[in-house]
Amino acid sequence: MIPVDLNITSLVKTDEGEDKIEFFTVGTYKNTKEGYCLSYDETGDIGYESNRIVITAKGDSVVIERKGDAPSTMCIEKNIKHHCVYGTPYGDIMMGINTYAVNNSLGKNGGKLYFRYSIDINSDFVSENEMDIDVKPSLEA
Repeated sequence: MIPVDLNITSLVKTDEGEDKIEFFTVGTYKNTKEGYCLSYDETGDIGYESNRIVITAKGDSVVIERKGDAPSTMCIEKNIKHHCVYGTPYGDIMMGINTYAVNNSLGKNGGKLYFRYSIDINSDFVSENEMDIDVKPSLEA
């Protein structure tokens, strides 16, 4: 496991408009049999306080797990629609995740991960989403 710097850009498009979130955080990175795994702690500014995000990517498949007070698991797999339970502090929501693109160039020393997907709840459109993650070994390591 190595310490890494993560530059993450998230774009969310809804019927009401577009929201772009860019943030920098530090985390850890390792190669596992399930794929390359990166993790970082969420803060109140970018999600739910006191939760850990674990992203595992292998080929065209990405699994995003939130561990903590509002646990959830999202499966992102190119050209496949998955259903998942998304945890919130107010209760769980069943969501459909339809993935259009996954570009994974993660390797031994980091790399880039990009994916684009839509979310629906009860088959009603919620948002079109893009996430771009740049993973670099931490300079402070």
